[in-house]
This record gives sequence, structure tokens and C-alpha cells, in this order.
Amino acid sequence: MRSETKHRPPFPEKVTSGFLALLMTVFPLYTGFGGYQSITSAKYGAFLLLCGGYVALMALLGIELCLMGQAKLPKLRNIWKQSSLVQRLIALFLLCTVLSSVFSTHGVKTMIGLTRYEGLLTIALYCLCFLLVSVFGKPQPWMIYLVGVTTTLFCLLCILQLLGYNPFTLYPHGYNYFGAFVDYAGEYLGTIGNVDLVAAFLCIVIPVLWISILRRSEKIKYLLFIPLCLALLVLLWSHVDAALVGVFGGFFLSLPVVLPISKKKRALVGFCILGLVILGTLVLFCYGFRNGILHEVHEILHGRLNDKFGSKRIYIWRNVLALVPQHLWFGAGPDTLSTAMIKGFSRYLPRLDITAYASIDVAHNEYFNILYHQGIFALASYLGALIVSAIQWVKMGDNTAKAICGGAVLCYCIQGFFGISMCMTAPFLWISLALFNANTHQNT
Repeated sequence: MRSETKHRPPFPEKVTSGFLALLMTVFPLYTGFGGYQSITSAKYGAFLLLCGGYVALMALLGIELCLMGQAKLPKLRNIWKQSSLVQRLIALFLLCTVLSSVFSTHGVKTMIGLTRYEGLLTIALYCLCFLLVSVFGKPQPWMIYLVGVTTTLFCLLCILQLLGYNPFTLYPHGYNYFGAFVDYAGEYLGTIGNVDLVAAFLCIVIPVLWISILRRSEKIKYLLFIPLCLALLVLLWSHVDAALVGVFGGFFLSLPVVLPISKKKRALVGFCILGLVILGTLVLFCYGFRNGILHEVHEILHGRLNDKFGSKRIYIWRNVLALVPQHLWFGAGPDTLSTAMIKGFSRYLPRLDITAYASIDVAHNEYFNILYHQGIFALASYLGALIVSAIQWVKMGDNTAKAICGGAVLCYCIQGFFGISMCMTAPFLWISLALFNANTHQNT
């Protein structure tokens, strides 16, 4: 599946560039017409139209080229031989997801999913878009500035909402951000909705912006400070711990790769960061903080797990993992955790000073979520693709485009240990991963 740019018609690349432009602008800003009450279904419809339309158009284009004699229908064996290791692993991940749906006791319900639209159709579109973009796409400078414009508009709206305003009446009429879990269910922000998904989006765009400022050479890059500062303000203001860990943890871990210095100096920076991590771990182990995430890490390092830790994520993980052996190989089927009937819970939200009740229909950990829904083979394929990409990222740190895309994937994957995958934000991960694995050696 590696591209042969000398003999391939240019139109597939143009279609892919158009798809990426829409994904970076229209899709994140689109909310539908019903406000937050219907934003999930509106985003899912936009996702199907954009990603499904792209896959269908590329398929029709391939058929047309074959009929016109400009291309030959490739044999499956040849496709496999020409594909990269990451492409093969993602193809295996898709195959395992298909088998998970086939073997699931929930039948056709796994096609769409029971609660979050994360069924087989959605995951298949993630994978197919990844495969197509990794073949026909190429990271280009204009993409960075489109992300900057979109992020600016998105964050300006978030800031107005955090100040108590209700632009475009996304909240119910007469309400605002501070009515979360009191006047309406959930906590919503921006044009994405769920504040945890907003945080996942920021974990993609923030590294794209700061690494671009660090590594690119044109003077216009300094305009990216505007969306970067706005995104950091929203990140800090919204107080989503998973995103804070993802962005700042990813920042420090990225430095040995993305700093524009010699390889010897990068190795030195890497050893310094490793030393700081060890020192920080020792401090957390020895010093017991009174409360907050640092207190929870201290307790975990001493082997004292509490179901309340991580906003009850320990409770969720423990219950989800206890069910995994029942469907170890191919999972219970995509987006079916709600049928497991894990007892819900109430939790105190200090930043809102309220107690909210939550039911459990997702693992709140993307890796455990894959393990439960799609099985151990799917998880191994997915992690394998990430690990191979990470190794390539470290080796190819001199390539600016790969440094940027790899940094975005890293930050998202860190927050993914505490987050959820949904069609509002997951496409940005898959496209970042695809552009990182695109068959280009240009230092874009």
C-alpha cells in the first residue's frame, strides 16, 4: 500500500487533500441545529457524510480508473506485500473488529453501537480513512494554518461560554456552561460538546501548534501563538486532568525528539527527562499530598488503590477488566458495554461543586475499551501500530512533518488512557497517525 507517486494519477491526492481540509475546518466547528441536545447525532451524521463519503468516492475513483485502463485491480497478496507494517497492523485491527461484531451476541446492533455510535461502521471508517490517507495523503504547511484558524474560532467560543455567555444558543435557552449537571445532564463546551472530548481535541491541536512554532522556519509561524495561547487557556480553564497530563506529559516526552538540536544533545535531553521522571516519582512516593491527583498517585505508588481515584475511573476499570475474560479473544462486540449492567455511581465534581450520577457505558480508557469490546487480538494490533510508529518517530525526529504528527499522536494517546473514543475527536487521531505514516520523505 506504499504509494508510487511517479505512476499514480494525481486526482486521488486532490480528493484526499479536500477531505483533510474539510476535516480540519468544517467538521470540528459543525454543531447541527439542535444545540447540545442533539450534537452527538449531528456530529455522527457529519462524520458519516465526510468520512463515509471520502471512502466511497475513493472506491468509485479506483473502479473508474480500472475501467478506463489507467490502473489495474491489485491482487490482495500484492497489496499486503507492498503495505507498511503499520498499515498491516491497522488492517488486522479492522479484521479483528469485524470478527468481534460477527461473534457478538448483540448481532446487528454492533454495526452502529448501542450508546455512543462507536460500532463496527464507525471503527471501519476510522481504519479505512487511515489506510487511504496514509497512501494518498501528504502533510503540508497549509494544514497547520487551517488547524490554527479552526482552533482560534473554537477557543474563542469556549472562552465566551466559560465567561457565562451562550453564543448560538448551544445550551438550552436561558442556560449557560455553569448549569452543567444541574439544569441539564453533562458538561458541554465549544462545538464538540462533552468537555472530555474537547480536551481530547486540544491534545491534538496544541502539540501541532507548539511543535510547528519550534520547528518551522517561515516568519508567519509566529501567528500560531494566537491559537496556541487560546487553546492553553481553555485547557487550563476547563480543568480536565486527562488533558493536562496528555498535553504537558507529552510536551516533556516530546522534547528529546522535536528539539532542533543534534542527536547527541537530544540523547542528553532524553537522559535529563528520564532523571526528572525518576526524581518526580521518588518525590511522589515519599511525600503524601493531602488531596487531588498527586495524592492519588502517591497512594497508587504504595499499592493502595481506591475506587474513588481518577473520578471513579479505578472503579470503572476494575469492573470492566473483570468482565474481559468472558470475551477475551474477540470481545463482546463494539459499543456494547452498556449491556454489562455495571452499577453506576455518584461522584463529587469540585470544580462545579456538585454531586453527579453516572452510568457506565464506556471504559473511560481507550485501551481497556478496545480490550473489552474487540478483544485481545484487536488491542495487540492497535498497540503494535502505535509502538511501531513511536519507534519511527524517535528515529525520524529530523523530519519536521513527522515530528509534528507524532507529537500530536503521543499527547492524544496519553490522555486516551483516561479518556473515551468518539467520532467527534477520534478522526483527528487517525488522520494524524495516517499523515505520520504517509509515504513521504519530505521535511515538510
